[in-house]
Amino acid sequence: MKPFELEKAKLLQAFRTEESGLGSDDVRRRQAEFGANIIEQKAKKNYLKEYFLQYIQFFPILLEIAGILAFVAEVYQPGQGNDILGYAIFGAVVINASFTFWQNFKADKAMEALLKLIPTIVKVKREDTVTEVDASELVPGDIIVLEEGNKIAADAVLLESNELYINTSSLNGESRPAKRGLESEGAERSIDAKNMVYAGTAVVSGSGEAVVVATGMATEFGKIATLTGNIEKGLTPLEKEIIGMTRTLTILALVAGVVFFVLGYFSGKGALIAAIFALSLIVANVPEGLLPTITLSLSLASQRMAKRNALIKNLASVQTLGSVTTICTDKTGTLTKNEMSLKEIYLCSGERVSISGGGYDLHGEFSFDNADEGSQSRLGELLRAGLYNCRASIDGRRIIGDPTELAIVAAAKKYGVDDPFEKLKENPFSSERKMMSTFGRLDGKEVLLLKGAPETILARTKYYRTSDGIREFDGDARTRMEAESEKFEERAFRVLAIAIHDRDEEESLTLLGLVAIMDIPRVEVGEALAKCYTAGIRTIMITGDNEKTAAAIGRDIGLRFDGVLNGNDVAKLSDEELREMLKEKTYIFARMASNQKLKIADALQSNGEVIAMTGDGVNDAPSLKKADIGISMGSGTDVAKEASDMILLDDNFNSIVSAIEEGRTVYFNIKKFVTYILSSNVPEIVPYILSFFLKIPNPLSVIQILSIDLGSDMLPGLALGSEKPEKNIMKRAPVGKDEKILDFEVFKRGYFFIGVVEASAAMFAFVTFLLSHGWQYGQVDLGDPVFAAQAMTMTLLGAITTQLANAWTMRSWDFNIWTMSWHSNKTLLFAMAAVLTWIWMLLNVEPVQKVFNTAHVPLADLWILVPFPIIVLVLHESYKYLRLKRMESSLLQR
Repeated sequence: MKPFELEKAKLLQAFRTEESGLGSDDVRRRQAEFGANIIEQKAKKNYLKEYFLQYIQFFPILLEIAGILAFVAEVYQPGQGNDILGYAIFGAVVINASFTFWQNFKADKAMEALLKLIPTIVKVKREDTVTEVDASELVPGDIIVLEEGNKIAADAVLLESNELYINTSSLNGESRPAKRGLESEGAERSIDAKNMVYAGTAVVSGSGEAVVVATGMATEFGKIATLTGNIEKGLTPLEKEIIGMTRTLTILALVAGVVFFVLGYFSGKGALIAAIFALSLIVANVPEGLLPTITLSLSLASQRMAKRNALIKNLASVQTLGSVTTICTDKTGTLTKNEMSLKEIYLCSGERVSISGGGYDLHGEFSFDNADEGSQSRLGELLRAGLYNCRASIDGRRIIGDPTELAIVAAAKKYGVDDPFEKLKENPFSSERKMMSTFGRLDGKEVLLLKGAPETILARTKYYRTSDGIREFDGDARTRMEAESEKFEERAFRVLAIAIHDRDEEESLTLLGLVAIMDIPRVEVGEALAKCYTAGIRTIMITGDNEKTAAAIGRDIGLRFDGVLNGNDVAKLSDEELREMLKEKTYIFARMASNQKLKIADALQSNGEVIAMTGDGVNDAPSLKKADIGISMGSGTDVAKEASDMILLDDNFNSIVSAIEEGRTVYFNIKKFVTYILSSNVPEIVPYILSFFLKIPNPLSVIQILSIDLGSDMLPGLALGSEKPEKNIMKRAPVGKDEKILDFEVFKRGYFFIGVVEASAAMFAFVTFLLSHGWQYGQVDLGDPVFAAQAMTMTLLGAITTQLANAWTMRSWDFNIWTMSWHSNKTLLFAMAAVLTWIWMLLNVEPVQKVFNTAHVPLADLWILVPFPIIVLVLHESYKYLRLKRMESSLLQR
């Protein structure tokens, strides 16, 4: 038998102990046998190692190789600026590695957070003497003494219990204090046993003694810690995408290098010159600014999300949100307010009373249905009976007590109840009695006030209050009150019956009515759920509440579900059966244990789902870590927060939906600026290739290429990363797991469309400027360095000005930019102003001209640049329009 199922004598015998406690020799032997009562920690991270790991990720390695190749090219062809390019590339790698490391500095510390919840000093009875010892010294068989305010250091079965209530929220997320007694009440698992207390929980009120049955990693707390530690977090979609992007760009660069090496060699350039040219081309094909732009864009997105009450711990998780297909959410505090509210009252005289306002706000209106002259008096009598039979209190901002009692207190104070009451005696609530009574003087008369479960109070009722006075509680009245109670329960209300007696006895009561209390749903949840369904995201409620309450709340908020499964149902299902059930249907899961949440996460992920899982207790840590996006509550435990990827600062479901919207936006914004950055590669590479094979001067220097990649492209790229959500962002399906950022569409727009226009602009500006000043084909050495610098300036400005137009038209992936507000992206306006200032500096500031090999170009020559930005804008907007029309036509045909 399990320890919590044993009678006291057999329990003590099983653990070879006595009520007087263990002897010192027994303690030493058991400490040697069971070890210290601690949560074992994995080796702490070596943060120096973590920092250097940033340099051996796929994309940084590609950049590092490009930097080395730049230095090699400088050795064989000095004076071309390849060494500066190499230094700049390595600088970008260092900045990116440092920034990413800093953002992820607070990675997995779940074990440390667990230790914070275990007390260091506990009271234990040994050799019939109560003494204080370090919690790590506890062993199975020890008798621990529990008092109000104590933290509990081990799992134990109660030997004595005096109105003992414990706070189990750190273990299971339940906010209500849990009553403990000497019976397990039919529990099948230790975590459900009502005669057990657990490591990491705390005593709210009462006292008791218990025999320790598990310590350290054998406790429920330790089991969760082990489960959490054993779960490996997979790569995020963005991390996988960066790996794929790196491979693609590497292959592209190598193929281009090999092709042009062969072309150069057979064109008579010689092996060495062809090899240097190939190396330089490989370096030029690497978008040096892409990685820092992605990192900074994710950082900006995480800051925007923080303003919307979603705190991101891991930058790469931002984009994962865009791929979420299923949200597995708690009920209490996320879908509901986690504030019990007395919303309706049914008086025995037949009136129904609705109360406005929620939570513990003391402002609200009382609306009567079928009221008469005495209705308000009868309501006042019921609320007085409720108020003065509560331990809870609301005094300004000081709110103390059980949430259910607080709801009654708030309703009574809303109604203005403020009569003098002298408490003489209290009979507290217990799970056996299922009611509470208080005896005292009210209005100068002695009275017994009672509240409790309807079935308990009704069984003790002899009379009831009607509009005609006191009547005998007959069968018809009983049937009516039971039916009203059942109606409330079907609507997810917690129902209490209120009664009185003129003597101190809990029999022959006079029933006043029923109060219906609920943790009311958040107002915005219905709209947020509707947005999810439009966006192709299903929502699954996983709660500790019973099936009836969970289903009623689900219906109330507009949750779509096909049925309700409880913890026992899930336990009986095989992994394969659960997977099959979740393929086609959506269920509410009620009375769930932590390992079952993990089982649900496994089943959904096996079906190809990308899941976001919420949780706030220690028991939620494994499923939070397993989920693609683990979301902890701001009010939750440290353990849950450390195991999660995102923390909801306001515990609000609506904030999850906002975060998903932001995640989708990040995906498309990354797609936009990747296209934007790749576009500029073409006007950098084409002039270099043409100068190698044709008899023309060098149109662009290495330092000028660098000024584009790490200069003029960076701010507009970042600005595109901060673009607001597109109007259809939550009307399309989730971003597919196999949907690539660097897909053919990006290549087509970046390299083969906009890039070609930009390269044409750069070369047209270069050649037209030369021809207009008397240059003839075949003249490679221009002689005049100023003239050469002016020609290269025209090439550079051709690339930069068309990129400005590209940034503007790339603000929307699908829609015409004329439908967007021109000032909605202030970052882009600032970026464009900064680039225009940079252009002016290239043309007019001598120190800048010396570094970047540019020169002043007369205004009469700059007209050459005007047509191409307009061409980029018109062509890309026309392309988007025609593409959108094709997509709409395709959808209509389906």
